[in-house]
Amino acid sequence: MPEKLGQPVPRTRSHTVQSRMAIKKHPIHPMMVVYPVAFLSVVVVADVLFLLTLVGFWAQVAFWLNVAGLGIGLLAGAVGMFDMFLLPVVRRHVSAWNHFIVAVMLLAVAAAGVWLRLPDPAAAIWPWGLLLSSVMALLVMVAGWLGGTLSFRHGIGVYGDEHGDVGDDADKGKRASGDAGPPAA
Repeated sequence: MPEKLGQPVPRTRSHTVQSRMAIKKHPIHPMMVVYPVAFLSVVVVADVLFLLTLVGFWAQVAFWLNVAGLGIGLLAGAVGMFDMFLLPVVRRHVSAWNHFIVAVMLLAVAAAGVWLRLPDPAAAIWPWGLLLSSVMALLVMVAGWLGGTLSFRHGIGVYGDEHGDVGDDADKGKRASGDAGPPAA
């Protein structure tokens, strides 16, 4: 039984790149993107529910999810863009540019969805609204995957560490002696 429970620390980890757009070292972009990811990924679900039930409530839900996802997505995108352009090391990652391009495409599709649904949310769903929301859900997955790669594989936009070390002094000693246990999954 371990003497002290703490954060699992992998045996190898890349150096982290601390976000410039942060509140007390908490990066703002990852805090904000959860909302557009959640909202824009379920617009297609609301569209399908409308088509199955023909209840106007679901068309309104899809419209407002699209509006909220676009609005917060634009704010999160602006914060992420500032981080990307303020940190030269981030601009050197192909994943950062891929994430940027897919996120811009996602916001463009979300804007098209709002424009299409604005006059009559129910009439806009079949077929073009459903097509746009399906493409939007796919783009959310791709942008999320690429953003996760930036954070989890490349250590971008996470808590920074000046010396490349993770954990406290007791954990460092255990890692050096090989007693740190199995690597985290």
